[in-house]
Formats: sequence, structure tokens, C-alpha cells
Amino acid sequence: MKRFLCTLGNHAAAPGEVRNQGFAFSRCRCCGRDLVRSNRAWRTVPRGFRVVWRRPAAGPAEFSAAQLLLDLPAAGRALTIVARRRRRRIAAMVELAVTGLRVLLEAGAQRVRTWRRALTAPRPARPLLLRLPAH
Repeated sequence: MKRFLCTLGNHAAAPGEVRNQGFAFSRCRCCGRDLVRSNRAWRTVPRGFRVVWRRPAAGPAEFSAAQLLLDLPAAGRALTIVARRRRRRIAAMVELAVTGLRVLLEAGAQRVRTWRRALTAPRPARPLLLRLPAH
């Protein structure tokens, strides 16, 4: 069902994003497509562009005391807070609504197919009846 959400464009970014020049890059957990984020939402990489994944160079091994005490990100990385709980709820509601709509459409399509079969089915020939007036 998660792949169904990917076809609707509701991708879920995998943990371990890579930041470069103000953009964050990741892959979708379900379908593996490359995703990019500038400020808010994750989006698929636009047509004509591609993400080249390289191993990061070994960064500095120095940490400041503030980073260790306050659990801050390493230098050069932004502190991001993601409201996942609300997004999960909304995604679950959308998924439920889409599934319900899908079930209704399948039931309607089945009824239409049955109706068409009944209309196009050959009908048995009935003998002609001749009605005469009674005396």
C-alpha cells in the first residue's frame, strides 16, 4: 500500500539525508526514487536533473563541548525538526480514503460489467403467440 502512496507523490524520505549547498537529498523508503528538499517538503528530483551519490569525505573529528552537551548537529548541518506524527496521521487518512474510493469504484465497475453482459447476451427466441378473441 505504501507504493500506492508513492504513485500519488507522497514519498517518505529514508533516514540519513545528505546536505549540499542548502539542499537536502535522500531516497524514498518504498520505491527508492531520489528526493530533494530545499525548505519544507520532500519532492522528487525534477526531470533533466540527477543526483550523483558519492561517499562523503572524512570530516573533522573535532567536537565542541556545546555539541556534546546539548546534542547539537555537527558544524555545517542545520538543526531540523520534522513533525512526523501529524504527517503520518494525514497520510493514513488519505490512504484510507483512497482505499475506500477504490473499493467503491471496483464495486461500481463490477455492476456495470454485469449490466453490459446482460444487455449483450443473446436472448432465446420465444415462439409467437396468436391471441384470438373468445366467443
